[in-house]
Formats: sequence, structure tokens, C-alpha cells
Amino acid sequence: MSVRMLASVCLLSLALCFASSIWAGQPRDGADADTAKTLEGMEQTWLDAEKNHDPATFEKLVADDWIAITPDGKRQTKTERSANINNSHMGSASLGPMDVRVFGDTAIVTGTVEESTKENGKQSKRHYAWTDVFVKRNGKWLAVASQTALVK
Repeated sequence: MSVRMLASVCLLSLALCFASSIWAGQPRDGADADTAKTLEGMEQTWLDAEKNHDPATFEKLVADDWIAITPDGKRQTKTERSANINNSHMGSASLGPMDVRVFGDTAIVTGTVEESTKENGKQSKRHYAWTDVFVKRNGKWLAVASQTALVK
């Protein structure tokens, strides 16, 4: 192989690597954009369920085998979270911007939330960063894993 041809192949490979790294973070088609909107809507519905002490709505959004890591590092199941939602002290909460990355039938959603709670007469505000993993099962998106971190 000539030096000129080898240089051309290397340059082309470099250009393709650069282009694919740019495309990897971008929705590839309208379907990914539609999925992002669907998942962002589900995240808002989830937050509303928590604010309104509505575990039944939460349960429709997550898989039976859903598992979470809480801000204090503990594992939590769907059943445990449902009980917490029912007894929540959340007063108000709002979602920050979200980032949705779609990989076929799997999607990762990251974002932040500001929460205000009132417990034992004490008002507190907290800021969290979170990640939810969704999988499309039988044509329906369901959360299968979550992790939340307290932002100081």
C-alpha cells in the first residue's frame, strides 16, 4: 500500500471516528426525539405521583423488577418506594433540564430536581441529581433502574 493511500485511509478513518462521536450524542431520527419527549413526560408524571402521594401512578411507570439506589446509598424495590410515596413529606418539587439518550429499546434519562419538604414542622429544600434507565418491554417504556444523589 502506498504512503499516499495509507494517509488517505487514516484521514478517512479519523474523520469517521470524529463524525460518529458527534452523532452518538444526538438523536438519530424522529423516533428518538419522540422517545425523548415520551420519557420526559413520564419523568414529570413520576414526580407528580410523588408530590400527590399516588403510588398507583408510580407503579405503572416502573417494572416489577425495578431497583433504585437512594441518596443514602441503600437499595430500594418498587414495593418499598410505593410505601414511601404514600407516606412522603414532599411539599413541592420541580424538575430541571433532562438529558435523554436512546439506545434502541433502552434509554437513559438524567436530570435534577429541587424538592421542598415539611416534616415535624421543619421546612427543608434539597437539590438532587438522578439517573433513570428505561427499557421498552412489550411496546411500553418502563423504568428498570434508578439512582439519586443529593447535591450539596
